[in-house]
Amino acid sequence: MISSVYASGFCNGFEKGYITGFKQSSGSSFDPFTPFCPFQPFKDFNDPESDFEHGYIIGYEKGIADGRK
Repeated sequence: MISSVYASGFCNGFEKGYITGFKQSSGSSFDPFTPFCPFQPFKDFNDPESDFEHGYIIGYEKGIADGRK
């Protein structure tokens, strides 16, 4: 049960980050379709402690890349 709480924080962050990154790189003001949340990768020493922030960063980077397509 605890793992789903962590996954949900990660996925919420991923969704918010993806939308922000996509809007910034595409110049669109509309919310894009958000892809399914990936499995949370293991954290490195440089990754944030918060699962939400970790998901946000990963989602943001994917949103930037997808918005440029």
